[in-house]
Amino acid sequence: MRTSLIAALTAFALLSSTGCSPSRKELAAELDKVKDQLAGVQSEVTSLQGKIKQLEGEIVLRDQQIDGLTKDNAGMQTELQALRADQDRRKAELDTYRQLFAKLKKLIDAGTIKVSFRKGRMIVELASAILFDSGKIELKDAGKVALDEVTVALQSVSDRDFIIGGHTDTDPIRTKKFKSNWELSTARAVVVVDYMISKGYPAAHLGAAGFAEVDPVAGNDTPEGKAKNRRIEIVLMPDLGELEGIEDMISGGAK
Repeated sequence: MRTSLIAALTAFALLSSTGCSPSRKELAAELDKVKDQLAGVQSEVTSLQGKIKQLEGEIVLRDQQIDGLTKDNAGMQTELQALRADQDRRKAELDTYRQLFAKLKKLIDAGTIKVSFRKGRMIVELASAILFDSGKIELKDAGKVALDEVTVALQSVSDRDFIIGGHTDTDPIRTKKFKSNWELSTARAVVVVDYMISKGYPAAHLGAAGFAEVDPVAGNDTPEGKAKNRRIEIVLMPDLGELEGIEDMISGGAK
């Protein structure tokens, strides 16, 4: 279009410079032609300007989309890293369970202990009848043998924390030494902890707690149920790792 306009303007100039006298009609026709071509050029310029603005807008939009995707990707990478870390912790926890279960299998098969999962925790359970006489806190010889074997097995995960929990049935105890099942269950847990420490388990990874009759595993309406509830539990505390953001939450709440 621009080439045609230049050609028309050149022809018009040549007619004027040759000394020829074009007629008024010819001049008007040539002028109209030039005007049409100018209008076409203007239209083309306007169209190009519109296209440029459109492309500029598309570029801005693409930049925004790229920025958004970059941020989303960074967020996804952070989330992915957190998921991988959590998965690694779960795999490590599973390996611990497998290792410990393998160490305890002989005792499980012999019926000396039971192993279960309750409340998200691995629990090694010993019946009180194996460990103590009724109402007593002195370990029986059979109980010492059982705890010896359990302690050796637990040494494979001696960097982990265990809570020794004492449990009773609902029959109340009121003796000169123990005024309640709370006192009896706690005293028995402490005795087991002391014994395990004497056999080499790290004291820093053991704790004792008494639960009396408040955490039964069976009904207390039959002798069999009561026998199941009279027990010592060695509870492997879960390793949750560091909870991201917990320190900031605590320090922020303390302000």
